[in-house]
Amino acid sequence: MATLFRKEAVEHQRKRMAARSDLLRISSGSTAWMFRILCAALVVSLFFLVVGKLSEYATGPAVVRIEGRTTLTADRPALVSKVKVAPGDRVKQGDLLVQLYASEEAAEYEAVSQEFNDQLSKLLNSPDDVTAREALVSLRMRRDLAHSRLDQRSLRAPHDGVVGDVRVRPGQMLEAGMSVLELAGDQASATVIAMLPGRYRPLIKSGAALRFEIEGFHRRTQELEISSVADQVVGPAEAARYIGRDLSDAFPVQGPVVLVQAALPADYFEAEGTRFQYAHGMHGRAETVVRDEPVAYAFLPGLRQWVERVW
Repeated sequence: MATLFRKEAVEHQRKRMAARSDLLRISSGSTAWMFRILCAALVVSLFFLVVGKLSEYATGPAVVRIEGRTTLTADRPALVSKVKVAPGDRVKQGDLLVQLYASEEAAEYEAVSQEFNDQLSKLLNSPDDVTAREALVSLRMRRDLAHSRLDQRSLRAPHDGVVGDVRVRPGQMLEAGMSVLELAGDQASATVIAMLPGRYRPLIKSGAALRFEIEGFHRRTQELEISSVADQVVGPAEAARYIGRDLSDAFPVQGPVVLVQAALPADYFEAEGTRFQYAHGMHGRAETVVRDEPVAYAFLPGLRQWVERVW
């Protein structure tokens, strides 16, 4: 009778099975050490679940604002006649910065001044002329008014300081509310205005840590302290109005936000061994921790309710 396997192969296999051998040889010493390692790992894991924290962050755009800086704007449509200063110039209070076109105001002032001088000459020739005296008083008021209108066509320094950006040129037409130039005072300081999601407003407190990372310097993070938190949650339009018309277009603001302010320790920062000066309008990202929870809450969602009931 034919078989599937040869007789010699069957005999060889029978002899191999007859020989006793261990499939896996386990050392008792290694088993004990493995058990200890597993127990230690379990203890460390349990300790991490109880002591470890999971942080939740409120993150949003932030912008650098130079405090003590004045932005001069046009209060009415006008044509720039002369620009008397350049960026970096130091000026004193009352110095002329920008002259606006004022031919009508200047002509009116000259006419009234000439009429005032003529009337004054008549009064000096006839000191007892009551009519001339009354006319002189009226002309003085008109002259002062004309001078005030002429002076409004000149932008002067409201305080001592250094001229920053000059955003106009001679011959340029200005619209009402348009920025003309910036003037930084001697006591200027840098602050950060962060726009964090409004839903975190109850969790953000003054004195908390705020991390600020400047756009373009991802390896340089500033650790700041929150100095003030707005009382209200505002929309994108109101937030843009607060940070200024000149900065609102630099980055988008989406959804309701709360405005958070933090002071920078200096007017410069260092990155890659180089010192850089803060500039008004530099922007980046800011974040602050709003909630710390044990890691165990993430694995056991019902543990939080149990702990709250017990404690």
